[in-house]
Amino acid sequence: MASYKILPLRNEGIDLEKIENRVENMSALESSADLRSGTLPRSFQTFQGEICYVEYAQEEETEVTTLDGDDEKIKVADMYPIIFLGNGYVAYDANLPNQDVENAIVRMVSNLLDTDIHYEAVTFDENGIKDVVDQANTVREADFKPSSQKPNSVSARYLPGLQETEIWQQYEAEPLEKAKVDLPDQSTYNISFYEKGKITIHGRQIPKDVQVDILRYIADEVVANLDIDSFQKKLGGEFQ
Repeated sequence: MASYKILPLRNEGIDLEKIENRVENMSALESSADLRSGTLPRSFQTFQGEICYVEYAQEEETEVTTLDGDDEKIKVADMYPIIFLGNGYVAYDANLPNQDVENAIVRMVSNLLDTDIHYEAVTFDENGIKDVVDQANTVREADFKPSSQKPNSVSARYLPGLQETEIWQQYEAEPLEKAKVDLPDQSTYNISFYEKGKITIHGRQIPKDVQVDILRYIADEVVANLDIDSFQKKLGGEFQ
C-alpha cells in the first residue's frame, strides 16, 4: 500500500527544469551536517512531461545491539516521496514518523518552488468527500460504509515503535470513504480517504508511474472539487 497527502499550490504552473536544478542544489549528499537531510538527485524522475517525482532523505541515529551484546549507534536514512502533479497539487508520503518530518517535507516543497509560502495539506470532511467521489467521472463509489476487517483490539507487552508503523496508522482510524479508480489502461485500484487527509492506494509494489497516474486523477477529480475553504484558509497557502 502507498499513502499520500495532497498539498494545493498557489499557482498551477511549475518549472520542471528549475525544480531539478534546486534538487541538485539541495542534495542531502552535499550536506555538511552530522545528520544529513535533503533531496536525492538520483531519485528525480519526470512523467507525462509535466509531473516530477523526487525523494526527500533524512538521516537519523539509531542504536543496535551487536552479536557481542554491545549497543552501537549507527546512522540510517529514510526516504520519502514528493510528487509535483503538474495540475496545481503536490503529493507527499502520509506515513511519516512524526510532525517534525512532515514539517520538513512541506518546507522542502516550498524551497523547491523557491517560495516562502507555508502550505497546508488537504483534509477530508465525511459528507464532502462522499458527495465528490459520487460525482467524479473517473472515480466510482465502492462502499459508503467500508469495513477494514481489523481486529477489535491490539495488545502487546512491549512492541517498540508500534505507533510509528503503517499497520498501526491503518488500525487507529477508519476511512471516511473507499472508492475505485479506473485508469485509461483499464486497470482498477482501490482507494481509501481518511479524515486527516491521508489517501491510501491499496496493493503491493505499485509502480511509481501508476501511483502518479492515480494521484493525478484524485487531484483532478476529487480534491479539485472539494470546498477549498474547508481545508485552506487562503487559496494555495498562507503567507508567513
